[in-house]
Amino acid sequence: MNPASGFARRFLPVWSIGLLGVASLLMQEPPTALFERVPSLRELPAPVVRLMLLLNPLILVTVMAAVGAAAAKRAGLRSVLAGSTGARLDAPVAAVVGLVLALILMVIDAAVAERLGPGWSQARSQADSSPWLPTMLLGVLYGGLAEEVIMRWGVMSLVVWCVLRLQGLAADSGRQPSIVSAWVGIVVAAAIFAIGHLPALAQSVALSGPIVARTVGLNLLAGLAYGWLFWRRSLESAMLAHATTHIGFALGRWLA
Repeated sequence: MNPASGFARRFLPVWSIGLLGVASLLMQEPPTALFERVPSLRELPAPVVRLMLLLNPLILVTVMAAVGAAAAKRAGLRSVLAGSTGARLDAPVAAVVGLVLALILMVIDAAVAERLGPGWSQARSQADSSPWLPTMLLGVLYGGLAEEVIMRWGVMSLVVWCVLRLQGLAADSGRQPSIVSAWVGIVVAAAIFAIGHLPALAQSVALSGPIVARTVGLNLLAGLAYGWLFWRRSLESAMLAHATTHIGFALGRWLA
């Protein structure tokens, strides 16, 4: 097979589904803090502002879809969309992981909420007053698709491949990565995933030590679960678990 055509086979389907996640950001209202920092944006039509906000996620998804297309096969990580040998979507396991994770995260979040201060309570009230359906769809599509392309397919594959190279094991063979390389990749990607939630959160609440610890801790736990699924099953299993976590959040909000 032509190497270029092999790369395109691994890149284009994953990139396309990542684009669907990026496009879902059009449902999101531009943050008020953005207009406070750049008042001139108020003069632009709202659709133009929303399109401008897609630029950075679009670049990230494109770059990381390409990184994953180059590194995932060599790292022994798999995707159904990319045509990886042995890849499969384990829907029951992924759905159970996502729903259980949602329950655990909601319980922990509720347990620590009183220690996070009045600013956090106000920010949570505002978030809970937003329409539930767009919020859920944004989590399912951007979180479940775009973030998984960026963090698991891109970052985790690259880290696993680098560790395998250091171990002298990396090869274009599609074999499963070593346990050490897999867990280094899982943890590094999960940590970046967790820390990456802080800038968006800072637009709605002043970050304090407890709020940072809460946000990083909960998202780190989620990232570890999604990374494990990517390693043991496939990228699509991680995507489904991530999406199901947001469905669980929506169910919890509806039942509360």
